[in-house]
Amino acid sequence: MRKLLFIGLLLFSLNAFAQRWTIVQINAKWNSTNKVKIPSIPGVVTQFAYLEDQPESVRNKIKVVPIVILYKDGSPVYQWNANLSFKLNITEEEIRRALLEASK
Repeated sequence: MRKLLFIGLLLFSLNAFAQRWTIVQINAKWNSTNKVKIPSIPGVVTQFAYLEDQPESVRNKIKVVPIVILYKDGSPVYQWNANLSFKLNITEEEIRRALLEASK
């Protein structure tokens, strides 16, 4: 019941404030076997890019791949980084929690 209420409030808040949410995953081609499985969430656009295809200014800022960044209206609000195993697992609950935190 709490999950349903939580999801309902999240969906209402996403629609009520009409914010544009985007999740961007950046990974290296050599690490493509460790691509992050990002759950589909209504109202959140998911994008993927290879580190090698990014400008040098972006490549210099990223130290570990994969990296997943949550953007709100074009500004980064939350970030998940892989550990030394070059793997990253993100649950739907973690993303929803970050969405709620960022929408306050």
